[in-house]
Amino acid sequence: MTSTRRGLNRLFLVIVGLLLIVTGLGVIAVVTVPAVRDGWSSTAPAVQRSVDEAHAASLLTPEVSWITIGVIAVLVLLAGLLIAFMVKQGHGRTGRLLRETREDEGTTVVDARVAETLLEDALARRDELFASRVTTFDVTGTPTLNIAVTARRGVSPRTVADAVDADVTALDSVLGRQVPAYLHISGGFRARTTARARVR
Repeated sequence: MTSTRRGLNRLFLVIVGLLLIVTGLGVIAVVTVPAVRDGWSSTAPAVQRSVDEAHAASLLTPEVSWITIGVIAVLVLLAGLLIAFMVKQGHGRTGRLLRETREDEGTTVVDARVAETLLEDALARRDELFASRVTTFDVTGTPTLNIAVTARRGVSPRTVADAVDADVTALDSVLGRQVPAYLHISGGFRARTTARARVR
């Protein structure tokens, strides 16, 4: 439910995960596998000499290397991208649920908090539910209610879905139009590891 594309999020996590896995496996192999450890011991001095020669050849001044400047620039760029990525997370929340303009009646705006409060109050009276929370997100330009409920132990998800659907339908009748809604149901120990979702 964010404005960041889900595919990009997953690609970023996959790349970071693969880098960490490869690095970890390499360190473990050097420490635990004799053949790899011996190969690293014999190769490391030559690698160090190559690095020292490259560093000496790249010196702009006795203390500053263009490689160092390049590494710093790349790190700053990565930091900027990560900051932009983090800032973008959580966006998509909207404070407006409906906006309707009629030439003869003017413009009607329904604040998202009004609908959220009405629905939360209705859900709070449901014996089937232990807790509930309603928020509003902008999904591809359409305000959508995000309903998260925790069912009491022993209550069927089907029963919970029907109860929430009835309250959402009542809200639709009050607003005079059908509002898209996303329902997330959890409950009990299993709900901490799995959850059912329903789009309405």
